[in-house]
Amino acid sequence: MISSFGSVVKALKTMCMVVTLTAFSQAHAEVTQQEDTSSNDLRQSLTAEGWYQTMRERAPEAHYQGIFVHQAGNESQTVEIVHGTHQDAIWERLLHLDGPVREVIRQGDAVYCIYPDRSVEQIQQKDSTPFGSNSLGQLNQLQTAYGFRMLGQERIVGRLAMGIQLVPRDKARHVYQMWIDQQTFVPLRTELMTLKGEILERYQFAYFSPVETLSVDAFAPKTPGVELAEAPQDEVLKSTPEDVIEWRLNWLPVGFADQGAKGYAPKLSARRIYSDGIVMFSVFVEAVDEIKDQGFARVGPTVLSVMHKDWQDQTHRITVVGEIPAATAKRIAESVELL
Repeated sequence: MISSFGSVVKALKTMCMVVTLTAFSQAHAEVTQQEDTSSNDLRQSLTAEGWYQTMRERAPEAHYQGIFVHQAGNESQTVEIVHGTHQDAIWERLLHLDGPVREVIRQGDAVYCIYPDRSVEQIQQKDSTPFGSNSLGQLNQLQTAYGFRMLGQERIVGRLAMGIQLVPRDKARHVYQMWIDQQTFVPLRTELMTLKGEILERYQFAYFSPVETLSVDAFAPKTPGVELAEAPQDEVLKSTPEDVIEWRLNWLPVGFADQGAKGYAPKLSARRIYSDGIVMFSVFVEAVDEIKDQGFARVGPTVLSVMHKDWQDQTHRITVVGEIPAATAKRIAESVELL
């Protein structure tokens, strides 16, 4: 068991705290004020794939305010969200309502993390990441790894929602399900669960209010004394052009694709992110002086597998972390080949 797993996961979440929250918040649909007969007929004829595709297509233009609860394992947090568009770009504000004040402000591809000490970190991401206009994968991408099925109608936060489930075609990933509002196509609840039915992670609106439009002021930070300013390019946390350490995976679960080397990592470390359109995992490879913290651990939906390999008289630590089954993380780590 990895004794320092908790601190490792905390550091990873701090480094990219907006990934999961933004992925959830972007999976929302355009608001319509009146429903015509053709729209009602459309909903009645939609398959599970149709519900998913319609939700995904309308997500970037959604305008809404709300509060949702994020549950992961034994932990939960409440987040206020404002989401909309401005000048053809997605804007949003996420405010943590529990514990120390933390905010995430998104203005297109620029994402600002505001920490309890009022420090601000700017992150720049491309559309291939959860910060892009399409947070969830293309339907044809998902169909290689998941089967789609209807779960039926349910009432959530006072609104009727249609449930759909994405069932993995192998044991390399978890089950994903969502309940989509029947009027706005907004997912009011999403869940990640094991093949045995254990809920690992849940997002659910406790309050949801679609609006026709939002002013720019609605996206301003609520943290007092904080101003957002464009950071110099060399200070922006963004994609790195290439890896420092050359390596490759000899096994990758069907449907997962390399999102590129991203973010900050220790010196002589190479990090890559892989996604199947629903969940992601990261692989870190770094040169180390000693072997420590080897093994496996899990907190909520997040698993971490660490192993070491010797290459050219140098020990390398291989770390796999993500919302995937433990056996999958272990096999991925074992498949890393240093070049």
